[in-house]
Amino acid sequence: MYGICVVAFSTSSWFGLSVVLMALTGVTHVSSHALVQTVIQTYSPSEFRGRTMAIFQMSHVMLTVGSMLIGSLAWVVGARWAVALMGTAGALAMLAIYWALPHARSIR
Repeated sequence: MYGICVVAFSTSSWFGLSVVLMALTGVTHVSSHALVQTVIQTYSPSEFRGRTMAIFQMSHVMLTVGSMLIGSLAWVVGARWAVALMGTAGALAMLAIYWALPHARSIR
């Protein structure tokens, strides 16, 4: 949903719809982040939980790399297309993970 909301936002030319889509994007982002943290903490042995979460937090470096990538892409193709392409890439990556790791669907 996160990637789909981002792509829909990038194609929206109406301000009201854009605000609603940004709110949905925020909700899906927070929900997915909370879900990932919950799964990591649930499946990590208690003696390694702190280390596991430290490594998870280090993944924020990828946000910096992604920001540089989307900024460069926006410079080349424009902001609207850059957001649409990155949202599409994110949604396709999640679909690939969904199909490639069927056992991940059974994590409760």
